[in-house]
Amino acid sequence: MKNTLLIVDDDEVMVLLLKKLFEKKYIVFTASDGVEAMCYLNRGITPDLIISDLLMENITGYEFIKHLLTSAVYKRIPVIVVSSSPANEFSKEFPAVDIINKPFDPLELKSLVDATIKHMATQLTCNN
Repeated sequence: MKNTLLIVDDDEVMVLLLKKLFEKKYIVFTASDGVEAMCYLNRGITPDLIISDLLMENITGYEFIKHLLTSAVYKRIPVIVVSSSPANEFSKEFPAVDIINKPFDPLELKSLVDATIKHMATQLTCNN
């Protein structure tokens, strides 16, 4: 079965680019902000990895990730931040697998996603 990704970004072009990049290998869900992303989670969709922007309307990436960290279920989901905003302060406050600044190399992001999901699958196998 394919792993799932949740892409959270308010830039439609970025969402389309990321969806195209990952849809052959993963089931991809997309959300335009943290509110929509939380709706997926509330419906029982628990992605294997989240790619999130930080600056968005309604609920920002900061607030969305903070919400994830308050949940015993969601805090284990790895998050990769892809943003044009300065994220160095973010990394001190919230854990993230990595922070990638826009513009970015899509192949580098793809490699990071693949490696993170493989690592998470290995951890699950070792812990069972």
